[in-house]
Amino acid sequence: MKEKPYHHGNLRSQLIEAGIKLINTDGISSFSLRKVAAECNVSHTAPYSHFKNIDELVSAMGEHVTEQFMDKLRSSVQGLEGSHEAISLLGQAYIDFFMEHPQYFQFLYYHSGIVIDLDNYNSDSYPPFVLFRTTAYQMFHSIGLPEAESSHQLITLWAMVHGIAALLTNNGVRYSGNWRDLLAVKSVY
Repeated sequence: MKEKPYHHGNLRSQLIEAGIKLINTDGISSFSLRKVAAECNVSHTAPYSHFKNIDELVSAMGEHVTEQFMDKLRSSVQGLEGSHEAISLLGQAYIDFFMEHPQYFQFLYYHSGIVIDLDNYNSDSYPPFVLFRTTAYQMFHSIGLPEAESSHQLITLWAMVHGIAALLTNNGVRYSGNWRDLLAVKSVY
């Protein structure tokens, strides 16, 4: 039996990316560290040098994607916080992130266990959504939108951005245009 090679380089990141791919393909129920190791072509014990168990790997996968997502979103509005254009820029960054990393959408919203509480403004929802919500509420306040309407408008804006991201990451949906052009946040307000 041929032994798997000892892995040099950034095995931790490769395990995370392989894990995301496998969960998206096979689902969480058949997910294992052994399968992730095989996907990376390393010994079945190699992942244990980075993760003590499957739960730790899944958690690291969520953190890995969330950090990248937050970096993209934050940089899109840096220096423009509270401005009218911030929500549009944030929506564009949201779509751009999933255009660049379509594999992350399914993992985040179907397998990672994130929670987004649309009913409770003070909840500790998923950080990218909290940033989106905060930015939207700042815009709503700046245009004088009555507070009673804010939550409905937030859901409408997020549904538009999130919906576009869901469509562009779906392998069964074909569109020849530019997904970013569909984002009409500027025309909504």
